[in-house]
Parts: sequence; structure tokens; C-alpha cells
Amino acid sequence: KTVRDLLLTFPRKHEEYLASASVADAAENMNVSFVARVVKAANRRSFKRRMTITEAVLEDGTGRITGIWFNQPYLTKNLAADKVFRFTGKVQKTKFGLRLVNARHESAAGFAMAGAPPEEGGEEPFFDRSHTDKSVPKEAGTDQGLMPVYPVTAGISQNVMRALMKEAMPAVALLEDPLPEGIRAARKLPAFKDAVRAAHEPADESAYAAAKKRLAFDEALRLQLSLGRLRRLRETQPAPAVPFARAATKVFVDSLPFAITEDQRQAAWSVLQDMEKPHQMHRLLDGDVGSGKTVVAAIAMNDAAHGGFQSALMAPTEILAFQHFTSLSKMFAREPYAIALWTGSYKRVARGGKVILCSSKKEIEGLGDEIADGKVAAVIGTHALIEESLRFGRLALAVVDEQHRFGVKMRSLLSGKSGLPGMDPHLLTMTATPIPRTLQLAMYGDLDLSLLRQKPAGRIDTQTRLFPKTERAKAYDKVCEEIAAGRQAFIVCPLIDPSDLLGAASVTEEFEKLRKKELKGIKMGMLHGKMPSAEKEKVMADFLKKKIMALVSTSVVEVGVDVPNATVMCIEGAERFGLSQLHQFRGRVGRGEHASFCFLLPGTFSPQTRSRLHALVEHMDGFALAEKDLQLRGAGDLLGTAQSGFPELAFASLADTGLMADAKAAAEEILAADPELERSPALKESLKAAAKTAHLE
Repeated sequence: KTVRDLLLTFPRKHEEYLASASVADAAENMNVSFVARVVKAANRRSFKRRMTITEAVLEDGTGRITGIWFNQPYLTKNLAADKVFRFTGKVQKTKFGLRLVNARHESAAGFAMAGAPPEEGGEEPFFDRSHTDKSVPKEAGTDQGLMPVYPVTAGISQNVMRALMKEAMPAVALLEDPLPEGIRAARKLPAFKDAVRAAHEPADESAYAAAKKRLAFDEALRLQLSLGRLRRLRETQPAPAVPFARAATKVFVDSLPFAITEDQRQAAWSVLQDMEKPHQMHRLLDGDVGSGKTVVAAIAMNDAAHGGFQSALMAPTEILAFQHFTSLSKMFAREPYAIALWTGSYKRVARGGKVILCSSKKEIEGLGDEIADGKVAAVIGTHALIEESLRFGRLALAVVDEQHRFGVKMRSLLSGKSGLPGMDPHLLTMTATPIPRTLQLAMYGDLDLSLLRQKPAGRIDTQTRLFPKTERAKAYDKVCEEIAAGRQAFIVCPLIDPSDLLGAASVTEEFEKLRKKELKGIKMGMLHGKMPSAEKEKVMADFLKKKIMALVSTSVVEVGVDVPNATVMCIEGAERFGLSQLHQFRGRVGRGEHASFCFLLPGTFSPQTRSRLHALVEHMDGFALAEKDLQLRGAGDLLGTAQSGFPELAFASLADTGLMADAKAAAEEILAADPELERSPALKESLKAAAKTAHLE
């Protein structure tokens, strides 16, 4: 909205181009930018690669070259014959000759084409050639041959963005430096205005490196200041002090049909100690697949119930909420209190292990009244728990499962429903996505952390195998072999419906294909997020009852689904999932007494795909895989989904332990001397600005 916003919209990268090039200049592996006319353009279908290929013949006065684009069939509407564009991209050599691959194009009507007389191509309008034309003398603040590439939106081309930025650049002198001088000087960082200018128009590589270092530190510091202020805030937030019910806890743990691990025991003890304090607990329970996080939550929920308080467990899907309700109903069957299931589709209550369905309006209202009066000790549900219509009477513990699926705003709404004047419930968040130490430092500085690395006794490691397309039949031969032995299988696909754009395996298409070919004659089922809740529940019930032996599903089975008889997990399009997510899928099998298998079936088999998926074959430790995934793919959008309200990172890396540790130390120094940042108004304002642009759910 402002010139400042524009100046702080930094290039995603700088690309070096052969400026004002011609088609004749194009050579293998060269970045080029030239004006050309479209001779013709058409789409063709590549059935081998399951994608649409757009081809356009481009010409200027020096020759012709073919441009190709993958899975962008809509381009033919724009790339009409005789239209003139500036094409910017990389030239690659194929078996058909040189091709301009996935080039950006922007309207260049009126631009002169190389080799064309002025009357044919027209006079060239304004274009910032200082970034691209090495024949133009170097201007101050520019690097010949380097072109900034900005994040743009519909209607704003790169040329327009560069021209606007050039106009705005003098205003850099008005930018106030948010960093306290002592913090900046101690780290020998350049001034803010110098860093901003160099980020757009670097004089040389060293100037750009210094700018990146400064701007990365600013981002990391804002993140750590946000986390530090959150921690200080919650340390003063009153919460009900729940007395430790020692005898009741011992009876409950002894009644479990298995022995808890030492990790579970230590985590539960930490939670129970936190709940005894009169200020709010914020604890993250981070455990690998099958490590038993639900048992730790159950121990805490039981403790709250015996103290006369309520607890709530919020899960991201109805399937997972229903499964938690089922397992907790069994765990609490001997306890003297009631627990309830409350989702958009289901309302149920269990007393003494006996489950009662609430279907009529009167029954649902009655259950709601019992919860509001504090007569139901534990409520398990989805985001329906935070709806205004549901009230709690004495909520002392809020448990959020798969916490990265909920934004901070959602979790705070649950925290604000205690029903106890002036108090918030204790908050226990759980994740089955193992978090590397670097991300723990960067993202969860406001939470106390408990790790579950041990698996319950008797769990067998799942054998993981990678199958290229040529060996796909071997994977399904093993699926049939396991089903013939009475076991069951999951087949996971990345999409619900077929997509010409993505060309990836879909549930609907794969279900039909397998039913007619590889799994012909086998009882099959299909599960995805678009299905009605009742239908999803029936499919899962039939799978548990072995009425379905092979379940074709999307990622809705990623977490929480417990089918001990399932021994095979086939993942179609495996390259489209992250390592941590693939590890979650693998955790759906190996939960019973039989040997289990995870088959990775990638749609493409590039060297990068092979390297990444081999990591899953070699490692069963989810924490090691999370570190590997962070190295290979970066942190992605983890920040936006896990800790909304924090700034996104353009220069800093969550994997940079040194940077995050340095920023955390600086944040602690600043907050210790100036908790409200009154002496650093520019820094305080930068935190507000970052929070406004961060994703909220």
C-alpha cells in the first residue's frame, strides 16, 4: 500500500542474462532475454510423462527457436500467432535441438526485435537496460548483467515492478533503522538503508552478501522477539492449579493393558507438574509415529478429572477425533466420570465404557448443557469445540493434537473457553511430525518441550522399499500376497481427482485402475476428504472389520489411524510428499504382530527424487528424517502453518542454528532491558508490520 511496502518487497533472486539477446545468440545452458514474435503455439499430450506440453515457435530477425512449457495448457490462449513478447529464461539442449524451457513472457508490443528494422518492430519504449545490457555503461548501484526477479501478482509484470522500484529507490534514505545501534555494531552489520538498497541493486556480490546477512538477522530477531514476548506473556497468565491425584494416576496407569515407556513416564510427570502451577502451561509433546502421545494426554486428562476439572482434546479431522474418543472410552471405562465426542457430525457420550449416541436436538442440547455445567470430564472433538455454542464449566486442560494443523488463532480460541473467571486452561500441544533441533529453537521458543523417542515394546520396524515404474508390478504382487494371508493394505495417492496440470496419481482414478487390474477380485474401498462424514466413518469401520482389504486414500490417513491388521502401505506419487509426511504414512502399518512393508512408488524418478526417497529406506528414526528433509527441501511454509502471526522469512533460514541462536540471544538482551520496546520504536513498529502480513490459519 505504501512506498515502504514496495521497497521491502525484495527480489526472490537475481539472474544473469545475455541482455538484449537475439535468437541467434542462444546457446545451451544460457540465460537469455529477447523479444520475439509467436509464429504458432499448440498443446500436445505426453502420455508417457502424464502431462501436457505447450510448444510455441518463436522468431525474431535472426532466426527461430521453440519454447516449451510443461503442464500450462492455458498458455496457448495468450501465446497467439503474431503477438510479440519479451521471453526470459534458460536455453536447454534436447534431442530435438535447442529449446527455451518454461520461459517467462511479458508483452513487448512496440519493442524492437533483434534483426528487425524499426518500422517492423517499432521504437523501443522505456526499459531498464542498465540491468541487462552490457553495452550500456554501468550505473551506480547496479550490476551489469544482473536482473532482479520479484514476486509479482496478476497484472504486474517484472518490467513494471522494476520500473516502480527504480522510481521508489530514492526513498530508501527515509527508512529508519529498526536495530538498536549496539546490537548492529556488535555484529558489524550494515545500516538498514544500505542493506535494502543493496538487496535490490547490489554493487557486487560482497555487497549483496552483506545485505542478505543484515536482513536475515532482522527477520530472525523479529521471530525471536515475538517468541520471547509470548513466553513472558504466558508466564503471567493465570490458570487453575490442578492438584496431582497421585493415587488415581497410579491406578489408571496400572489399568492400562501395556507398560508405558520411560519417555512417556517422564513426559507425563512434566505435564502433571506444570498443571499444579497457578500459571498457564504451554508444553509441546513431540513424538515419533507410534510413540504413544495419546497415553500421555490421557494421564493428564484423568488427573484433571480427579481434581474436579474438565479437559478438551481437539483433533484436525473427524476420523482422528472419532478414533481418540474410541480409544479413550476404553482407557477411562473404569473411571467414575463421563467423556464426550463433539464434532460437526457426531455427538456422543461414554459412561463406564458404554457409548450413547445423541442424535435428536433435545439429546444434543442436553449433552451441551452437561458440558457447560462441568458434568462431562473430557470432551474430544474437532474445531467444533471452539464454536460459540459450546461452553465449558471448568476447563483446566486443552490438548491440541497435530498442532501444526491448527493456527495460533484457533488454539487461542480454545484456550479462552475455560469458564473459569480470569483464567485460561493449561495447553498441551502434540505433534507426530518430529521436529529437528534447529526448528525447535526457531519455532517453539515459547513452548516447553517433551520428546518421546522410544517406541512401545513389541513394535516391529517396517521394511521400506523403493520401486521405479518398471518394477511397480512387484509391489502389487506383494500387496496381493499379504491380502491372501489375511492382512490389509493402504494405497495412498496425492490427489482426489485426476489433474491435467499435475499429472499425479489420484484416488478416484487409481481405485478404478487397481480394481480392474492389479487388485482385481479384492474387496476395495475409497477414502478422501470430500466424502460425507457418515460415509467416511462407514469406510473406516468396514476397513477395521476386514470388509475392506485394500483402502485407496488421500493423506487423510496420515495421522492417528490405527488398523493393527494393515501390513502394507503403498504410496503412489511418493515424490510429491515430504519425508516427514511419508514417515507418517509408514507409521500407519507395523502396529500389529506381523511384519509390515512400505512401498514407495514415485511418478518420476529423477536423481533428486531417488536421493530423497532413499533416505526413507535407510532411516526409521523420524527425527533423523526431519533433519534430512529440512536440508533437502528447506522449511517450506512450516512457519506460516505452525506459528501464525510471525513474519515469513525471505532471507533467514530456520536451518541456520547459528543465526537463530544469535538472534535469540539478542532478543533476550533487548527484552531484559526494554520489555515493551519503548526505547526501540522502529523495532516495535517492524514487529507490528510483520504480524499484519503473516498468515493467520
